[in-house]
Amino acid sequence: MQVNNIQNRYLVYPSQSAPRQDVQNEKSAAADVQKTPYNPLLSKYIIKQSSQILPAGTVNAVNGMAGTQNVQWKNHFKDMLKNNEATILGVVPRTMNAKDTDGNGLIQIGEETGNFINAIERLDEIKDMGINTLHILPIHPTGKTLAMGTAGSLYAPDRFIEDDGKLAVDPNLKDPDTEGSAWDHFKMFIDECHKRGISVMLDLPSCASLDFSKKHPELMAKEKDGQDKTPQGWQDIRMFRVWDDEGKRKLNPALLDMHKKYVDACVELGIDGIRADVSRAKPVEFWNVIIPYSHSIDPQFGWLAESYTHEDASPQLNMPYDRPEDQYRAGFDAYYGQFHIFNQWTKADDLFNYMKENIDMSNRQKEPKSMIGSFTTHDDQSPMYYGGAPWVMFTTAMQSTLPMVNPYYIDGVQTGDYFLYPYDHAHAPQTQTDNNECTVHTGRLDIFNFSRKPGGDFPQIQQFIKSSLAIRNGEIDPKFKDVIEHGSFIKLETNNPEIIAYARHKDGKTLLFVGNRNANMRTSAKITIPGFKADQKLDNMLPDYSQPSYFQKGNGSMTVDLGPLRAHVFEIDTPDIEKLSNPKNVMQQKF
Repeated sequence: MQVNNIQNRYLVYPSQSAPRQDVQNEKSAAADVQKTPYNPLLSKYIIKQSSQILPAGTVNAVNGMAGTQNVQWKNHFKDMLKNNEATILGVVPRTMNAKDTDGNGLIQIGEETGNFINAIERLDEIKDMGINTLHILPIHPTGKTLAMGTAGSLYAPDRFIEDDGKLAVDPNLKDPDTEGSAWDHFKMFIDECHKRGISVMLDLPSCASLDFSKKHPELMAKEKDGQDKTPQGWQDIRMFRVWDDEGKRKLNPALLDMHKKYVDACVELGIDGIRADVSRAKPVEFWNVIIPYSHSIDPQFGWLAESYTHEDASPQLNMPYDRPEDQYRAGFDAYYGQFHIFNQWTKADDLFNYMKENIDMSNRQKEPKSMIGSFTTHDDQSPMYYGGAPWVMFTTAMQSTLPMVNPYYIDGVQTGDYFLYPYDHAHAPQTQTDNNECTVHTGRLDIFNFSRKPGGDFPQIQQFIKSSLAIRNGEIDPKFKDVIEHGSFIKLETNNPEIIAYARHKDGKTLLFVGNRNANMRTSAKITIPGFKADQKLDNMLPDYSQPSYFQKGNGSMTVDLGPLRAHVFEIDTPDIEKLSNPKNVMQQKF
């Protein structure tokens, strides 16, 4: 059990351990660490990557003990987003495959932090789950002054670009026993993702660390009193100065140049797209320059905006409100949406009204747009608090079948991590920053310390995700993929607002979703299903969980008695369901 805000609590390091090399700078680590025997495969890989100009679309990837092989990769991430084809897992490389041998949650002396080399070990598991895109949270060296946590916040970068124009990569992400730099290892990781058909989206922080701001005052914003512009509640970061002359709408050319170099560095590594942190921290005019610039280099470079639908989610009081349609028009392919407050939507109509609002918004654009299934991101409390494993399964079934949605998970949710850390606000005797307190946002993924590999005690969630995404990805039936990604969305009328029922339909093929929103009680309802027949065979395509459900079929309707948070997906024979439904209940995203 986690105990919060305990004073004078200390972490005790093992007494017999070798000094940790990953807390030193990369130069001293390279000099002092005891290396394993020379690995000719990795050496060959790194030499080829640094000295050979490869044909367009070709990457060289390590294939374990089998040696190297050429892998053809063509970025199509922009199309994936706009066609609702991306299935995304958010990961933190410094914790992704950390080895917490003593089980106290914090990676200490003698234990192995997450890095790009040991993260490769998890890619097959991730691919098997049905994930085709990794959202990699920031990987830059972190600021050390007024820092949050002993490793520094991922969103307080000390630098973005190195002097040689390459992407700045945290030296802690280098495996000390593998030759090459942290940048080389990141490149190797990306290539291994591509080898498995996994796209890579990198997180671009919206702000910079205090250390960065002191080195680059020409890029930083000031308040009217001359003080640094700092988002409220975030002592470790400073905001960028976007305007040279806001009255004349003249952008800061130095900041534009830095972001163009950032895009260049991403494309050089083979990164497929960017998630723009707090995208509205920069105006539409800014993105109207940067996004087209990225497409001039890679037309398929994808963009995801951290933007919400209605709320002003930022702690910065004078920051503009979220305006997702402006983000779409500026060139973003997808945005976060509002699913993180689904726990507050107590009626089915809350979901249907929200989906209609977004489908209408997409249809006003020149090309299709999308959202992510943002039921839980790194900013949100673990969904396990809302109803345990059944809650994650229920929302998984929804985001696997809703229109205009690219399913999204943050690492650890797939096995039910509550994101509780025993070291929460404890004093650590060793730190890489000026802060010895292990900052933690309780119940959320740790982005401030060298922490354990994310994961919980509910492997059945991961199996359920795999089964749900298999329907979406067309593994059960190739036509299901087209129905879910491009088909109509039909609200089905019920006499109970806690029952969510809808159909997805395309070219005569129909999928039926039926679910109980109530996390605590069984719920019954009569569902009107135009064209439904009493002799319809019902085979649930999802794994069983929670309490059993019961169905009574009739012509044009079905009566259900569903267990708490129970969701079902059926294929039904209703070729005329669109024609027979109330036109107000039929929604269609344009492609």
